[in-house]
Amino acid sequence: MRRAVVHVVLLLLFGASPVAAQWRFAAPAAATSWFAVLDSLRLTGQGALPLTRTTGAPSTPLGRTLTESKYDILHFVPLYYPSASQGALADAVEDAAGTAAPRADRAQFVVGALRRALPDPRDRRPLVELAAAVRRAQPAGVAPAQLAAWQEAWNRRFNVGLARFLAAERLDAGLVLVAPALGAEGRVFSGVPADRADNIIAVGTGAGPNDPDAPLFAAVRELCFPLVSRVADATPQFRRAARNAQDAARRSSIAAVRCGADLMDLLLPAEAASYRAHWRAVAAAPASSFDTLYPPDALLDKPIGAALRRSLSLP
Repeated sequence: MRRAVVHVVLLLLFGASPVAAQWRFAAPAAATSWFAVLDSLRLTGQGALPLTRTTGAPSTPLGRTLTESKYDILHFVPLYYPSASQGALADAVEDAAGTAAPRADRAQFVVGALRRALPDPRDRRPLVELAAAVRRAQPAGVAPAQLAAWQEAWNRRFNVGLARFLAAERLDAGLVLVAPALGAEGRVFSGVPADRADNIIAVGTGAGPNDPDAPLFAAVRELCFPLVSRVADATPQFRRAARNAQDAARRSSIAAVRCGADLMDLLLPAEAASYRAHWRAVAAAPASSFDTLYPPDALLDKPIGAALRRSLSLP
């Protein structure tokens, strides 16, 4: 089901020739509204980086309910239905609360994913209230001129330089969803391995005008995440040393930031200093060293570095 639904969705987004597609920056109302609602509920997560822009404990019953780990899938919902309008996404989430077939065929994947993650119908009841909030949302979007500027900057500064890495990781093309309500922790959904365009990333807009390239450097870090996750899963010492799932996620999150820096050093050295400056700004400590804010991990750094060099066919 996933292959049929998501592949068709990406063809509709990118056109009939996914081979010619590149990474496209967009700010659809569905994703913007969804993440704005999660931000209003303060679903910030407990990892190394905030999942949403607003920090602090949830202040509503719905927010407190949705902070339970069983609801972590909610942070990825727009990536599972990228062609949805705001209303269609709300419909799909509302449909997932029940048991009937979704109203829209394209919603089958996201509805199925939500039902598998929340098999108990009682756990799906909050989805009805969440869907209503998404339907009502009227968040500020991203200006088309700003999206065009980020797209031009990506094409000019990153696309060719990262091509070897993107090809090796089968991440040649995809969609970058830019949502102002997202925090520094982005999202990545790499899809069918045989389809190099079946990939979706979601990133925030950064802290403001002093960090104009924030979505670009956030996207680089997300592009590293599949490699980091692969290495973490294949490193028994790391799996044994991680105290719990939260600790493993925190360490992987930091490792992905560091992987992005290594990638810049290897392929785009002219961007390396700016990449590190962005992540120092994320930590609100621009005067601190990058390694202090994102410390090396004795169990992950070396295998990630080795995997990165293998991916680039470097000695």
